[in-house]
Amino acid sequence: MSRFLKDTDYDVLIRTEIKNILLENYSATKLLSAEQMAIAQIKNYLAGRYNVGLIFTPAIDGQDDTRNAFIVMITIDCALYHLYCSIAPNKIPEHRSNRYQDVIEWLKSMLDPKAKADLPLIADENTGEVKSDFRLSSKNTFTNNKW
Repeated sequence: MSRFLKDTDYDVLIRTEIKNILLENYSATKLLSAEQMAIAQIKNYLAGRYNVGLIFTPAIDGQDDTRNAFIVMITIDCALYHLYCSIAPNKIPEHRSNRYQDVIEWLKSMLDPKAKADLPLIADENTGEVKSDFRLSSKNTFTNNKW
């Protein structure tokens, strides 16, 4: 199974020595587990409107990387937070906790129908057309439906 995140993705957000400390006495299984928790967490927020299957498609070696850089970044932030929680929950660096809270706030903001992100929307399986966000509603209920 190929991973959505590559090991080199972590180099952008954390220094090598911190990565080694986090992964000390660690197995690839624990890192993969933290990544899967982060991906599941993000999918739960985005699944109603965005095509999460397409968003979390792993990059293929030798081809252009089509992953959304922001999604890669927030997935790493969540995965690192989950790793810290499993090692020393009382010693999570403040900046790591703040970045995680920023991710959660952004994900919550995406639940608002007015919010937009540069991500692929869910398309109709039969026609391939992107489902519209347009909704017609009224705060007033009609009591007299005569024209």
